[in-house]
Amino acid sequence: MLDEIASIIRKFDIVAVQEIRDKSDTAANELLAVVNKNNTPHYEMLIGPRLGRTSSKEQYAFFYRTSTVIPIGSTETWNDSNDQFEREPFLAMFKTAEGTLDFVLIDIHTKPEDATHEICLLPKVMTDGATHFAEPDILCLGDWNADGSYFNETTYNTYFPSKDYLWIISNIADTTIASKSNTYDRMAASISMEEDWTGIWNVLRFDEYPAFTSSGLKALDISDHYPVWASFYVDRDTD
Repeated sequence: MLDEIASIIRKFDIVAVQEIRDKSDTAANELLAVVNKNNTPHYEMLIGPRLGRTSSKEQYAFFYRTSTVIPIGSTETWNDSNDQFEREPFLAMFKTAEGTLDFVLIDIHTKPEDATHEICLLPKVMTDGATHFAEPDILCLGDWNADGSYFNETTYNTYFPSKDYLWIISNIADTTIASKSNTYDRMAASISMEEDWTGIWNVLRFDEYPAFTSSGLKALDISDHYPVWASFYVDRDTD
C-alpha cells in the first residue's frame, strides 16, 4: 500500500496529511523513503507533534517536492490555550522555487462531534497565522468533517464571508469513499490568494486509475477519503 500512497503524493508539489497514528514515529519516514525511491523528484517532510486529548494521538505532516517548494522558517502548532481543538492546527510557511508565490498552510483534522465549533475557529487560526508569519496568503486545508451530520455546509458564508475568503472545494464534491456523498475535506484561502488561485480544483479518485485497479486493492485499503487538490500560479503574487 505504501507504493500506492507514494504514487498519489508524487502527483503534487505539496501534500497535507492528517491522522498519522504511530507511536514509534517511523511510519511517516518509511512513507517518505518510498516516495523518494527510484530517483524520483526528491521530497522532504515537515511533521508536527502527536496531538489529542486521549491516548489516541495523531500527527499532521506536509510532504513537499524540494525542486518546486521551499519551507520558510519553523513550523508552528496553534496555541490553543483554551483547549478548543482536539488536535490543534499545524502551520508552516512555504515559497515556490520559481516565481513570487509564498503562502502559509494550515493543516487541520477536526473532531467530528465538534466539527462545527472547530470550523468556526478556523478564521481566527488563519488570522493568527497571517500575523505570526507576516504573510497574508493563508490556505487552510484538511479533513474538516464539513458536511453531513457534523456541519451544515450551507452556513459556510456565516464563518467565511466571500469578501474575506475563498471557498475552494465546492459543496458538490464527494470526498469520501462511503456510498453517501459528503464534502468532508476542504480548502479555504484568504481573499488575498484570489490572484494566485487558477480557479481549478478537484477530487482525486485514485481508485479509478488502471494501475490501482490492477493491483487488487480496494479504495478503503488506502483511505476512507479521496484527496482534494487545487492549483495556483507561481508568478502572480503581489504581496
